[in-house]
Amino acid sequence: MIELPKTGEFPAARRVIATPGVFDEHAVSIAERQYLQPGDGGIPGMFARVARWVAAAEAPTVRDEWATVFQSLMESKRFCPGGRVLAGAGTKHGNVLNCFVQGATANDPSSFEGVLEVARKLALVTKVGGGNGVNLDVFKPQSGEARRDLGVRGWAYMRADHPDVLDFIRGLMRPPTEPDGAKRETVVRNWSKVIYGFPTVEALRLARLHGVTVVQSVPNGVLVVEDDMSSIIDAAGQVAASAKDRAEPRIDLSRMRPEGARILGSGGTSSGPVSFLFEIFDNFLEWANLGAEEAGPVNVLRYCFAPVLRVVRQGGTRRGAGMATISAANPDVLDFLTAKDLDREAGEGDISTFNISILATSAFFEAVRGDTLWPLTARAVPGKFTLAPQTKQFEDSASLDLPALGDGSRPVPLFGNQVPARWLWRQIAEHAWSTGEPGLIFIDRVNEYSALRDLGPRYEIRSTNPCGEIPLTVGEPCDLGAINLAEYVTPAGFDFAAFRPDVRDCIRFLDDVLDVNHFALDDNREASGDLRRLGLGVMGLADALIKLGLRYDDQDGRDLIDLVMTALREEAVFASEQLSVERGVYPLYAREATRIAHAPRRNVAVLTVAPTGTTSMLMGVSSGIEPVFSPFVYRKIGAQYKALIAPLFQELLESFRPHADFELHGVWDWEKVTDAVSANHGSVQGLDWVPAAVRRVFVCAHDVPPLDHVRMQGVVQRAFDLEGLAGNSLSKTINLPNTATVQDVEAAYSEAYLTGCKGITVYRDGSRQFQVLNTSKSDEAKSNARVEISAGKEPAQPTVAYRPGQPVYPRPARLPGVTDMVKLTDTAAGAKRTFLITTSSLDGRPIEVILVSGRAGDEANADSEALGRVVSIALQYGVPADAIQKTLRGINGGLYGSYNGRLVASKADLVAVALESTTAHGEVRSPEQPLLLDPSDGAPLFPSSAASAAQTGEACPECKSPALVREEGCVKCQNCGYSKCG
Repeated sequence: MIELPKTGEFPAARRVIATPGVFDEHAVSIAERQYLQPGDGGIPGMFARVARWVAAAEAPTVRDEWATVFQSLMESKRFCPGGRVLAGAGTKHGNVLNCFVQGATANDPSSFEGVLEVARKLALVTKVGGGNGVNLDVFKPQSGEARRDLGVRGWAYMRADHPDVLDFIRGLMRPPTEPDGAKRETVVRNWSKVIYGFPTVEALRLARLHGVTVVQSVPNGVLVVEDDMSSIIDAAGQVAASAKDRAEPRIDLSRMRPEGARILGSGGTSSGPVSFLFEIFDNFLEWANLGAEEAGPVNVLRYCFAPVLRVVRQGGTRRGAGMATISAANPDVLDFLTAKDLDREAGEGDISTFNISILATSAFFEAVRGDTLWPLTARAVPGKFTLAPQTKQFEDSASLDLPALGDGSRPVPLFGNQVPARWLWRQIAEHAWSTGEPGLIFIDRVNEYSALRDLGPRYEIRSTNPCGEIPLTVGEPCDLGAINLAEYVTPAGFDFAAFRPDVRDCIRFLDDVLDVNHFALDDNREASGDLRRLGLGVMGLADALIKLGLRYDDQDGRDLIDLVMTALREEAVFASEQLSVERGVYPLYAREATRIAHAPRRNVAVLTVAPTGTTSMLMGVSSGIEPVFSPFVYRKIGAQYKALIAPLFQELLESFRPHADFELHGVWDWEKVTDAVSANHGSVQGLDWVPAAVRRVFVCAHDVPPLDHVRMQGVVQRAFDLEGLAGNSLSKTINLPNTATVQDVEAAYSEAYLTGCKGITVYRDGSRQFQVLNTSKSDEAKSNARVEISAGKEPAQPTVAYRPGQPVYPRPARLPGVTDMVKLTDTAAGAKRTFLITTSSLDGRPIEVILVSGRAGDEANADSEALGRVVSIALQYGVPADAIQKTLRGINGGLYGSYNGRLVASKADLVAVALESTTAHGEVRSPEQPLLLDPSDGAPLFPSSAASAAQTGEACPECKSPALVREEGCVKCQNCGYSKCG
């Protein structure tokens, strides 16, 4: 029986100065790359800087004492604030709050002016390193009468002696995804370019070559764009307003600083006038040509908000991150659902800077469970969804007759102004299966457990920060930090007596942060001050369980975590109540105490689990509430890869005598160890030479069945929400194996709702263009061993011996097959191309693929025929279909479209999807599989399965090492600490 000290048992002013922890070479490298500032001198100096800056909020008489306490919390590895606190504390810009939810407060949110107000806020916050969330339900649905394209063009001017004039003429800019990469030529859609003054001979030559006009002076009426972010957005608004009136806008970019110039406020560099012309002015003019505020919420996102996050470098270094949400009842939900499809982004514009999530109400979920109709005035989406009014009365989803359409779009089964809820649920799940998006946010539950639930629309929550862990009202920020659970494990168990008072000190730290932060926007300052929302979370949960001898995917492990999270909630709430006595309640509570259902306290909410990817690497423990990703990852040093061993794995293994086959000079031979684990898909499960005690508890992310991921998330969320209305939400990724089906995604969604989660993000291994798992030291993409199948799955096909010179599966004269017509967009030609692809099987095994993509005899069709022949002969000679599929999947050749619910980017990718879509029995998976929603019968919603974690992926954009992993709703590099939401 675990003895739990009672809440408040320890004095709030307890002072324990713990022994500093040891920070290894990898931690030092992370700190140097991400956080250290001039004068820090190292990690201890960094913590001292942060502690002094945060303690400045304390009374002068106790300031030094609290700075010592705060520094000890960090140095001893018991607590780590958010990465922006480490990097930004004491700097000139002084913004250390990670993310905000933005909305129009000075204008009607749905108006032209409201859109511009939000765009300006996104720009100013992104400039100083913040992320942004927006809700699109406030914007007008796309009007059926909207002018599709006014065709207005503008004139952009630049002075001939501007440092970037040659880039302006040629359209040269650095890609937003590679701010340090080489410049590339871009083409603006809606602008003619003019240089004025006295150009050089080279400028004249290039101007003639690129069709740029040369004049001596600027005519009257040209809008001069000033060199600051607010002026740039204001100018873009004036451009859009002119276009709405069918007047040609004219702008002069000559006052804007050149590309690469220093930005004092953020400490970074400017992306330059060419990038602003291409990203901001061209896209805002495109938005106006499509009808501006009548163009619909997705066009607002695509042409106004996403470009701002691309061109305004976070902290002057990299593009920003956003979250966009929309209701499942919004008429444009299907437009939103497909907005990030590769073909749409290629043809219409990139919105990859935003994660997207759908707000699902309890009524929607119940409609799905009951297989009833859902109110939705659905709108067609060209090339994606075509309205199909139904003449028969709706009975159930299984009886829907929805024939495929010739243009590749899907029919929308309309019953008046309603669609079957399960049909819409399936569309959401299929997109998440294909791309990892959208996420689901159970918005009724978010507001039900909000202390502001009875205060009306102004305080209704409709969006979150980019990674989804903090649902926020308009204007609110995130204030993040994490307590390291692994540091509280002792030989006697989890040390609640030390943990509880430390929680209180952490709450005080975060409350102080709100008072010393420098805000970029007044309404963010006001919203933060009015509510004082905090986000204290955890890291090292998986490490703590392993140290305690408990499994992540076991009920005993979840029971212990429930106790820990309950103690965290109790002490965090108690600390906030004590601070309210010392400093006062949050102002909104002072005004509305009778309508807020909790005791007086300092903060509206105090708990979250935010992504701790880089900070947990700094502390040397597992991220947030995620399982350990792998016993090690490979880190590139020079031209070679070196295994970076998880500290806990090394500690555990070294507590045992080395196995004879893995011993070198009396100790473990780590090169052999890592090679063997790598060959086992990055897992120690099933390796007899690993001590049984280690195998029992050291379960990694892909050893954990997906529904056990969800159940751990549910345990933490329920503990946060049990009493006091004190919890925010959680950031976690539910990793699914590559073999998962759309039905499995639906099962994870259902489990998340039924276990009390406020939202869910799923990621199916290999579903994006690049594979983000890397526990193999090969630097090149390669095929991998087959995924192991757990009990209950079909056994593997028997192996057929290879006979030299003869096919293993000779092709008979007649073969059954499936032929599909697929239309893909050719981005070079700007038109769709039609492909016919036939997959034929023998005894349940695909052995032939025929691809036709043009006229007989032309080069394009010859390439297609050759590809099909090579794949077919490989299949017939025994090469596994999944090995070919994994080798070809994700190759990008400039073709974009969908096939069998998957996104494809080339002919090779099309062949891969054809093989991927064929089951082990040679049958094509049905796009309309039955739902698994009700667990009441005790049957598992998701079969246990271990997935391969040995696939190499795209190199990290910063350190170029293929060590990207997907955890906590983010992509992060386990080598250098780079992270990106979504």
